[in-house]
This record gives sequence, C-alpha cells and structure tokens, in this order.
Amino acid sequence: MTAAGACAATPAIAQVRLDRADPTITEQALPKPAPVPAAGPPGVAQETTAPVSTIAAPSQVATAIVVDGNERVATSAFAPALVPYIGRQLTAADLSTLAGAVAGIARGAGYPFASASIPVQSMRDGVLHITLDEGAIAAVRVIGATSPLADRILTDALVAGGPARRETLERAILLVGDIPGITVTSSKYIRQNGFGILLVTIAQDSAFAYLQVDNRGSAEVGPIRATMLANLRSIAQSGDELRFIAAATPVEPSEFAFFRALYAAPVDSHGSVVTVSGSYGRANPGASLKPLDVVGNSVDAAIGYATPLMRSRARSVWATVELRALKSDQTLLGTMLRNDRLATITGAINGTGKLGPGILRGEVAMVGGLPLDGVSHEGDLRTSRADGDARFVTWGYTMDWSADITGPFAIALASSGQLASRPLLATAEIGAGGPGFGRAYDYAERTGDQGMLGSAELRANFGRVKGGLDRMQLYGFVDGGYVDNLRNGIGGGSLLSTGTGARLGYGTLDGMIEVAFPLNEDRFDTETKRPRVSFRLSRSF
Repeated sequence: MTAAGACAATPAIAQVRLDRADPTITEQALPKPAPVPAAGPPGVAQETTAPVSTIAAPSQVATAIVVDGNERVATSAFAPALVPYIGRQLTAADLSTLAGAVAGIARGAGYPFASASIPVQSMRDGVLHITLDEGAIAAVRVIGATSPLADRILTDALVAGGPARRETLERAILLVGDIPGITVTSSKYIRQNGFGILLVTIAQDSAFAYLQVDNRGSAEVGPIRATMLANLRSIAQSGDELRFIAAATPVEPSEFAFFRALYAAPVDSHGSVVTVSGSYGRANPGASLKPLDVVGNSVDAAIGYATPLMRSRARSVWATVELRALKSDQTLLGTMLRNDRLATITGAINGTGKLGPGILRGEVAMVGGLPLDGVSHEGDLRTSRADGDARFVTWGYTMDWSADITGPFAIALASSGQLASRPLLATAEIGAGGPGFGRAYDYAERTGDQGMLGSAELRANFGRVKGGLDRMQLYGFVDGGYVDNLRNGIGGGSLLSTGTGARLGYGTLDGMIEVAFPLNEDRFDTETKRPRVSFRLSRSF
C-alpha cells in the first residue's frame, strides 16, 4: 500500500490505522493487573469448642436453668436449648451437651468464639447456672511475618471491649489479605488467663514480577509484544506498593514502548488506599504507516482513592474516584497531525460476589471530562476526532461471570458497554476487537462513542496431566460486539468471531495457543477472513 493509500481508502480505515499510533489506545490491550480477589479468605478463624468443667452430675432435678454472662445475645434466644433439660436429673453427659447447645446458640447469633461452662454449684432451689463467654478479643497477635498495618487493622476492628461478631472478624481478616504481598494462612482464637487472644498467621511476599510475550499486536505495532508487570511492597511504610508496567515490541523496538508507574499507600485501618500514577508512551508504527513516519506520544498523570464499602466472603464492593490529566499527540512526516488534551474525573463501584453457582465480578463507572482551560474542544484543529470534545460524560460497565457446570466443564460470560453524552476523542471511545471481545481481530478495529460487547466461553479443565503439565484447559468461544458514533459520525460497526484454544501451565510458566475465525468482517491486516492464530507465553516471579 502506498503512503497516500495508507490513509485514503475510507475515513474509517484511516481513523483506525492512525489510532494504532496512539499509545493510550494500544495500552488498553496490554495485560491487566491481578483481578479483584475472590470472595473467600485464605484462612478463617477457628471456632473454639465449648468447655465444660468436670463436675459430678447434680443430685437435684433442675427446676430452672439460667444463662449468666450474656450481654449481646437475648436471654429468650436460649429457651429452645434449655427447655428439654428442665425437670430432669442431669447426667455429666447431659451437662456437656447442654453447655454445647448454649454456646452454639451464641455462635449462631454471630459470635464465633462464644463458649459456655457449667461450674461446680449447689443448685439452690434447683436452679442450674450456665456461664456464657460471648468471646471478646482482648488482644491480637500477628505471627509468621511482621506487618504493622495488619496489626492496626485487626486491633482497631476487633479489640473493642465487646465480643467479636462474625462479620466484623471476617471483614478484618479479608482486609489483612488485601494488603499487598500479605496472605493470611490461618487464624486461631485461644484463651490465656481468662482473656481471649486472636492469633493470625500471615505470609509476606515483598516483590512480584510477571513477564508475558504474545503476538496480539497489529501489523503496524508488533505483532510480537513483550510486557512486564512488577510490584515492590512496603517501601516507605507498611502496606504500600510500587507497581510498574512496561511494554514494547521487541522485534521492532521503535514501533512501540510504554511505561507506567503507580504508588499506592494505605491511609487508614479500614482498607482505604490513595494512589498516584503516571505514564509515558511512544509509537512509531511500521507496515502501511512506515512511509508516513507517524509518531505518537502520550503522557498522563493521575491521583485516586479507593475504599471498601463491603468486604465479606459472600460479596465485596469497593468505591473509587480518580482525577486524571492526559496529553496525546501525533505527527506525520514531522508535521503535527493530532493533539488531544483531556482532564477527567472518574467515579466507579466495583465488586465481586457469588451469583448462583458461580462468581460475578463487575464494575460500573462514570467518567466526566472536566471543562478546564486547555482541554480539546470540538472544532479545534488536529483533534483525533473532528467532532470529538474533551468535555463529556460517559457511563460504562464491565462484568464477567464464571461457574462450574459438571465434571471438568465450566462456562465464562463477559460483557462491556458504554454510553456517551456527546462525540468523544479517540482515547475515550469504546473499541471492538482484541483479546477481550472479537479475538479474531486486532484491538479496536471498530471504535465508537458507545456500544456493547460480549463473550461466551465453554471450558474443559483437565488439571494436572501425567508426566507433563500442571494445568491444562481447553476452550471454545464466541465473542464480538457493536459500536457506533453519535451524530452519524464515521466509524463504528460490528465484529463477530469464534474459535478454540488451549491454556497450559507448568509451575510458574503459563501458555496459550488459540485459533480465532472472523465471522462477519474481514480483518484489517489481511483484508480477508483468514483465521488469526494467537499465542501467549508468560512467567511469574
């Protein structure tokens, strides 16, 4: 294709090809950080058994039974456990069963460390007294590794002078597991000198790295890409983290390079985190754009805040807000072609939880383009979209649901969508195509102000293969979506693909091989419906 033809076939094709020189768009197809943690914690505090003093069976018939020490559990709640024993002469076995039943009622009311005992007594007037300990936590000890933040979270949540409720304990344990690099391996409640002590065992990993090589790039940028994610923990204070992502096209290093750094620090003992981040990207595409010497540069900076609204084994919800400033430009043969400037505020709710037989993860977000001095306006020269504007509002969602079906078979459903208040600049648009939705196509082969994408995948998990792999999963999928532009803007359209593949793993190595078939449109790179063969090889350190 000639230099003139590279951008002259149709406005929509030219738009997509030039988007491949926008690092902010290419970045969106890079591997993502680890997903939201699963709903269940690695370790759940053990519940103690109900101790019973070793005493001889009383010689009198129990005409009444009284529970002492219940401050939070209503006295009436114990009636079902007590009534069967009234009017009877109780044996030692009866006393043990009775104490266990009383403790069980308190635990069922939400106090997991409740215990009951029956002390030696005279049973004046036939009244039997049972002593209930609702399970207050007087101290917390974190063992296995040192984490002042874990100490603070557990102490502030649980050492409150009253008995520990199950949901409060569960939230605190999960928040400790949310600390970067911390894994809760076990927890245990013990009593020493009459005081309840919670022992929480943790393991700590101070660093993590992940390296991936794949061929999900386009002819212009790639197709071979290398991406590295790295995390360093507890650098300046307990519980903080420095995250990096670096990506490049190793075969053609000049075509694409991207780097982002993010620092996250806890601000309280309730799981809230403040983040500061920045990135720089550069693209100089080859293939059809090489004769035009298109060079794209992007830089952004952001500050964010996230806090857990709900944290439990069944469901968890976080709220986040972020302020971001972004500049993206392109030159063609040394002349400025695009120059976008945006400032945005994003508010989002994301979470995970059990839904039916599976796990649902999702996010809803609203992004507002701030009307500040210097941002791009509709009608400005050299914007990425002629009708685009940096003053906008979008509403978007992402979700995925996965569940086991029967035997080795499982299903995974995913969707993403966006609505917009007005035509957008390129980096704010939604794109169809790529490893998420439309796997037979390159990322964002169709772009628009709004749209809806979907994917359905049937999986067969075979686990360990004798004499070879630790993990093996075969899968088949259908995916795609539709995007369009407001005010009848150019671009948009639908993509649909299907295919099959295998995901393999051995130790810290993971791999994927996939064949995807375009169903309704030709691929930009080949101008045919030739199947796309994709691979991925990754290792965690």
